[in-house]
Amino acid sequence: MAKKINWTAELEDGAHSVSLVYAMLRGKAIVTIDGSEFDISTGFGKLRGTSQVFKLGDEAAILDFPKKGVPEVYVDNVGLNSKKRYGE
Repeated sequence: MAKKINWTAELEDGAHSVSLVYAMLRGKAIVTIDGSEFDISTGFGKLRGTSQVFKLGDEAAILDFPKKGVPEVYVDNVGLNSKKRYGE
């Protein structure tokens, strides 16, 4: 069953939204960044332990799929939902 996570980032150039619909075991992942949708699916069982770098407004951001736990978006190396530093 697919899961959905939403993030909102208040950056210098305004508010930005990121939405992720994913199924970890199937390797299916659709990310929507400020209304634009991207299919970043990797194939069966290959999402865990990967990350995707993208632009969120003028900032670099990372969508991380940790080996354990839930995906997180990081801006300036800080998780938007978890508030943890990237890699902790």
